[in-house]
Amino acid sequence: MTIKIENVRQRIANGGSDLSADVVTNGQRETVTFSRYSTDMDMEACVASGEPFLVMLLMHAMKCGQDLEFDGPVDARLLHELRGTIQLVLRAKFPALRTIAIRAHSRPLIDAVDQSSHIATGFSGGIDSMQLLSRSLIRKDLPAELSVTMLMHHDVGSVVQREQAVVNRDHAQSWAERLGLAFAGASCDMGRYYEGFQFLESHTLRTVAACLSLAPLFRRYLFASGTDTAAAMRDISSRTIDSANLILLPLLSTATTDLRQFGGECTRIHKMLQVLDCESLLPGINLCARVNHDNAGKLNCGRCFKCFPLLLVAESLGKLNQLSPTFDLASFEKHKTRSYCNFFIHALGPRQSQINRQVAELLRHESKLQPSLANLLLKLIPGPASEQSYTTKTQQQLATA
Repeated sequence: MTIKIENVRQRIANGGSDLSADVVTNGQRETVTFSRYSTDMDMEACVASGEPFLVMLLMHAMKCGQDLEFDGPVDARLLHELRGTIQLVLRAKFPALRTIAIRAHSRPLIDAVDQSSHIATGFSGGIDSMQLLSRSLIRKDLPAELSVTMLMHHDVGSVVQREQAVVNRDHAQSWAERLGLAFAGASCDMGRYYEGFQFLESHTLRTVAACLSLAPLFRRYLFASGTDTAAAMRDISSRTIDSANLILLPLLSTATTDLRQFGGECTRIHKMLQVLDCESLLPGINLCARVNHDNAGKLNCGRCFKCFPLLLVAESLGKLNQLSPTFDLASFEKHKTRSYCNFFIHALGPRQSQINRQVAELLRHESKLQPSLANLLLKLIPGPASEQSYTTKTQQQLATA
């Protein structure tokens, strides 16, 4: 059996552009569309390419054991890797996937479209993307080849509620304008092709597909890493796809679009310290995991598993009030006892959260916990060789943040 990608076309209207294709499976035809948008880029520069659809459908085809067929040109390098190494990496992550054939023909390099000079990154407002902006725009300690000039926002299934997706997109666009950066993005309803996979198991391919739909508006895309490299190497056999991004992203690049990971050299606690030291970026933080907030006027609820660790660190640094415009600090205080319980369960339990463990260790060594909690953590969390070594490390992080 074969999944066919046919009739790739684009339609430009009202400042946006739709890239569509017909996906034929078992004789059933369905139209899949990437709705692309930008505030300041010429959408007519986008090209009608089958590459986004091949990437988007790869895991689905491997799960079903069906070959992929596209009667059109594909970047020669990407096609080669899709047929080989990328499938090997995905099967190492998900052993139930099967190797498939991909039938398409290579696009000669001479036919490649010249891309723009933009260095893009996906902007969610989370700690990873904010840390990249702090390095690129505030500290300005990155080479020009890694200095961000464009923010992108992709709606590819991380948020189920339509209203929240719109809020997130508007937030990203407003921050692009505030920072003087170009803005573009794409949305695509691709959830049906990832049934059986959690978002964290598939988000790399979803995001890459959205990125490729916007080629050639940028020449490099930086994935702000959610997992530090050391943790990724230890976690390489897990189903979380982040740990394979160091391998996957270069393989998913094309002759004109360079995809690479950024920030893997830093732990999450180090990123938090850097972001919290950039006061001008604090109103842009948008990392909340809750759907229904106690205070709908705030971007972040202040009590969920993403908000609470950051607020603990901010509180330990004396910067909690600086987050009041976008975090519900009343909810943070009201639900602190329950949130603390959940926080420590995930810091110490068998399915421990790396970030919770890092934050707990920071709080313990900085004496920001009640003595009873500190004594408990002293027994349960192995510290470094000496108290002084950790204090010095923390001071260095704060000094360089």
